[in-house]
Amino acid sequence: MKKISLLLITLLSIMVLTACKRADIKILMPGGYIDTAIVRAFEKETGKKVQIITFDSNEAALTKARTEKYDLYLPSDYMAEQMIKEDMIQKIDWSKIPNLNKNTSFPDVLNELLQELEADFPLLDYLVPYFWGNLGIVYNKETVTLEQLEAAQWDIFKNKELNMVMYDSSRDGFFVALKSLGYSANTSNEAELKEAENWLKDMTANSTITFLTDEILDDMLVPRFDLSLTYSGDAVYLLSEQEKLGYFVPSVGTNVFVDGFVIPKEVNDLDAVYAFINFISSYDNALQNTLEIMYQSPRKDVYNEMLESGSDLYDYIDAYQVEKHENDELFRYVPTAKAFIDDAWATIRASN
Repeated sequence: MKKISLLLITLLSIMVLTACKRADIKILMPGGYIDTAIVRAFEKETGKKVQIITFDSNEAALTKARTEKYDLYLPSDYMAEQMIKEDMIQKIDWSKIPNLNKNTSFPDVLNELLQELEADFPLLDYLVPYFWGNLGIVYNKETVTLEQLEAAQWDIFKNKELNMVMYDSSRDGFFVALKSLGYSANTSNEAELKEAENWLKDMTANSTITFLTDEILDDMLVPRFDLSLTYSGDAVYLLSEQEKLGYFVPSVGTNVFVDGFVIPKEVNDLDAVYAFINFISSYDNALQNTLEIMYQSPRKDVYNEMLESGSDLYDYIDAYQVEKHENDELFRYVPTAKAFIDDAWATIRASN
């Protein structure tokens, strides 16, 4: 979860890069997405130095991964699938990660989603889950009601009376449009994609909407907007800091995402890489990391503990994915759709 400002993330990245020029493990991952105390504990226990390089989108990470050498990536599910198809990453040796078992360690709802992929995309052959969550709407309870959200679902983003913010992300924007229209987020049907494009053009023309990236967190803490498209872990953070806010996940379907570790074809020290993955996946470290970052742990025991009454995060249970709804989906890598979506988004943003 990106809980700190972009400037601070940049400064921290510079500090890490300066301090760790000869690191044993170079990790490419989202900014503000790990408890640094756990990294320091790993370094102290193993003597291995870790260098973390941050990115602000999966697409930016892919560009870095194609041109620079790393020992570990932390992409989302669909980007891992693209990396597989581009032969960028190696299969996971689960015997080297005793702290997790790919058949028994994960929460039931996460297992259900992963099993739907198994036939044509065995994600766990290449990715070790790190955090997971969903996409929803953070809203100012003083200006937006739950009843409005339940009635409008994703169409709330067309409400011209509200001041709204959305991620400047082609994939997330098209997800909202496709789900609002009743289509799969992974469609490759050109007519459906064109309809979604028109939905988004209509949204930008007839509503008060702003497109931002990580600045959304700072702005919603105030809050400066009536509602925001937000990932669940970021939503938990916002709700924990600002009592005016609530979180709503449209029942017509949401994106459930899985972010995880994938290993490049060539690494500096493979044993150290597996040692790091195993270390971060232990019960104690997964619990500590969850309490700091606030996304859902892939460990069933930690996940279930967060859902228990009295837990540190129980007050924000509405932001947790406790069951799979009929139209919830993991993103897939669909090259033809991606090309259409990226081109269309560039046109939409240019006119906004």
